[in-house]
Amino acid sequence: MSKAKPNALLNSCPPFYRGEEVSSDVIDSPYFVGYEFKESLISVQQSII
Repeated sequence: MSKAKPNALLNSCPPFYRGEEVSSDVIDSPYFVGYEFKESLISVQQSII
């Protein structure tokens, strides 16, 4: 992510593991939006079902 543009975002596909697929540095950075996105996605998936 150090080479990414300033407005870049990382939305990793679950399941992901800290330190394996996604480094701890990136998960703790402002680039990572995975948790917020996944919370809203669950509601959409439940509505469809």
